Amino acid sequence: MKKTLLILLIIINYPTFGQNKYRIEKCVWNITKPADYITRIDNFEEIIKLGEEYVEEKEELELANDSKTLFSIAKSDSSPINMMIASYQGNENIKNYTLKGYAKALGAYFKESSKEDDPKNITTVKVSEVVIDKIKFYLISSTLTFTEKKYAYTSDYYVTEIQGKEFSIAVMYDNEIDKRKIEKSITESTFK
Repeated sequence: MKKTLLILLIIINYPTFGQNKYRIEKCVWNITKPADYITRIDNFEEIIKLGEEYVEEKEELELANDSKTLFSIAKSDSSPINMMIASYQGNENIKNYTLKGYAKALGAYFKESSKEDDPKNITTVKVSEVVIDKIKFYLISSTLTFTEKKYAYTSDYYVTEIQGKEFSIAVMYDNEIDKRKIEKSITESTFK
């Protein structure tokens, strides 16, 4: 009887293995992370501080100081590529610009900031709408091509407003296989 009960519990719960739930105020986000990705253990404080300093001196966008990182996953613990970070923060920029206006401002910012690094590199930025579980997101996709090294990677930034918060998913990948795995994880996620 115990074995039958255990098997029944496994069968009932099988679809939820690998699925994680995260709370954004009163909303619960369910996402299944790609199977071969690991949860990273990072010190976000240094990265956040560097980013804040750069944006404050270069742009008019306001930075929220109530940011909460939900998770960071990557294909390996040491690689800065093939990774995903989800977070939420105050929505001051969305209030100031509207969601669409903010997405366009981010797109322009991504294009301009990459030119400063090396003018020989080619940056392509596209801003589009994506619907995930009936919620409209803006996807700012920026591909940076290093012409001399013949290497490219893409940064995708999904942004929306949920429960009065700016919710975002930042993604970086350098190959089609990882792009598909990450996209599937994001686009099949649900909000309740």
